[in-house]
Amino acid sequence: MAAANYREPLPEKLHADIRRAFDEAYARAVTHLQYRDGKPELSFELRSARMAGRATPHKNLIEINKVIFANNAEWDFVYDTIAHEMAHIVASRMYRSRGHDKAWKQVASALGATPKASAAFDTTGAEVRKQSKRKTYPFVCRCQQFEFGAQRFANFLKGSRYQCRACKHEIKPDVKQTAAFADLSFARRVKLKARSF
Repeated sequence: MAAANYREPLPEKLHADIRRAFDEAYARAVTHLQYRDGKPELSFELRSARMAGRATPHKNLIEINKVIFANNAEWDFVYDTIAHEMAHIVASRMYRSRGHDKAWKQVASALGATPKASAAFDTTGAEVRKQSKRKTYPFVCRCQQFEFGAQRFANFLKGSRYQCRACKHEIKPDVKQTAAFADLSFARRVKLKARSF
């Protein structure tokens, strides 16, 4: 259902407002901050239930979520969101700013955007991507089983030791479940074998 919303074209007025906001925010950067880099590219391909827009400074790219914009078509939202993302591009390229730091806040204010990290908006119909199931590895002690994620497993291979809080015995890989470890490289299998006994 959500994917169908992304195939729908934006209403002409909203599309024109987005373009106008984009041009105005860039013009303010040039006029008020003497910004000299080229105008960013504007993409309408962002799909996220959490983000109305996203800036990628190293690509000089601003992406917007057209479903969220369609839900929040008021000029104040449109301009504020576009100027927010333009501020990320400008602050990063002019001041090596990262995130919503002090330099970004100053640029956002100069562009007429609200200088804060995020705002509340209607996300109805925005795409929610399924979280991929993370790889886990089976471990056991004398009383129970555990699932170690990739980071904890890597720490184990580097020498970290884990103890069960219940039985106080060391937690070790359940090597009987060979399929769970089948995708390991040869070097990691050697380390696993050495650490398992």
